Amino acid sequence: MKDKTLTRNARSVASRPRVVQTTGGFVLAGLHAPQFRGMELADQCRIAFEEAVTLLKAHDLSLSDVSRIVCHIADADEFPASFPVFRQFFPSTSPGMTMMWVKDAPSSVPKIVVDLIITLPEVEDVGADAGF
Repeated sequence: MKDKTLTRNARSVASRPRVVQTTGGFVLAGLHAPQFRGMELADQCRIAFEEAVTLLKAHDLSLSDVSRIVCHIADADEFPASFPVFRQFFPSTSPGMTMMWVKDAPSSVPKIVVDLIITLPEVEDVGADAGF
C-alpha cells in the first residue's frame, strides 16, 4: 500500500504548477524544477522561482506580492544551500516561510516543491464609508 501512495504522490508532484484564486488572493502551488533528476536543491529552487515569475506575471503579480512561502523539502541538510537563491528572488521583501521536511522522500520526486501564497489587500467598501 505504501508503494502505491508514494507513486501517486510522485505523479502529483510531477504535475504542472497551478495558480489558484482564493477569497483572499492567490496560491501558486506545486512549483518545482521540471527536469530535477541529478540537480542540487538550490538549482531546483532557482528554476522553480524563475517559473513563478512567469506564471505570476500572467496574473499581473510578481514575487514582491508573495506574503508566504511553503517549502516541501526532501533533504533538510541541503536546504541551507538555497538561502542565496531566496535572497536573489526576494531581495526587498521578507515573506513568511514554512518548511516541511518530507522525510524519506523517494528519489523520483523533486528535492524541493514550493507553494507561494499571495494575500491581496481587501478593497474597502466606499458605500459603507459614505453612510449608504
